[in-house]
Amino acid sequence: MYVIHTMKRLVFFISLLSFSFLFHSCARTRSVSCIYSQEKKLSEKEAILILPGFGSKINGNKEQEKYFANKGYDVFIPNYIGRKSIDQCLGNLEIFIAKNKITEYKKVHVFSYIIGGWVLNEYIKKHPANNIASIVYDRSPLQERAPAALVKDIPLMIGLVSGKVMKEFSVTPYSPIKKDKIKVGILIESKATKLIRNHKKTALSFGELKWDVKSLQQDYDDYIYTWINHDEMYFRFDIVGEEIFTFLKNGTFSKNAVRKAFEWDAFVPYEEK
Repeated sequence: MYVIHTMKRLVFFISLLSFSFLFHSCARTRSVSCIYSQEKKLSEKEAILILPGFGSKINGNKEQEKYFANKGYDVFIPNYIGRKSIDQCLGNLEIFIAKNKITEYKKVHVFSYIIGGWVLNEYIKKHPANNIASIVYDRSPLQERAPAALVKDIPLMIGLVSGKVMKEFSVTPYSPIKKDKIKVGILIESKATKLIRNHKKTALSFGELKWDVKSLQQDYDDYIYTWINHDEMYFRFDIVGEEIFTFLKNGTFSKNAVRKAFEWDAFVPYEEK
């Protein structure tokens, strides 16, 4: 029995190290600055600021750059997520914005993934005199439970991979902004990722899942539901890309967008027809 127990522990730690190596070797996230036009002054141009989430460590931001670039906006994607704290993430974002003179643009439009929303809101509260014209928040009643589920189920692995920031995020409530002059759109994911399916029991142990937009606790101008899951949000811009641009340009999503929560089992993968 002792030998079997020891072997199980050895396999676990080998898996832990392998996961960590894979995670960091696949971390293709890097800061991106894609300038559409060098001829105009910054005060005459508009920019898109994309704030990736934890998923960027695996998915990178190549597809984001490919889709959003060369469409009339300068595009910026910061590698801002630190290992220490949300406050460190905020500091990294502030440095990136200052370095790229993003506050000098005529308008800035933000597309923010989950942790990006937490950090962005703190930035706006700290810098109320900003040039942000619109925000599309990527939100997910399921995926927002992922950090807490992982910290509970595999704390050692999560600490090794992400440092202290994911644990802090898992216990930090969403702190909304008052939209005021900023147009706010919410894009709500409606399917579970493979990660959440693997940690379903823990994710559901945190309470009832609420899909109504009011449960997300953020003032908004418009909102839509999408069938894609959080992983797909990093590359399925053939599904959500046009709606994001529609909101950034008009302050509303399209008339045909889905504004009623899907009545299905969110843990059953979506099958495209």
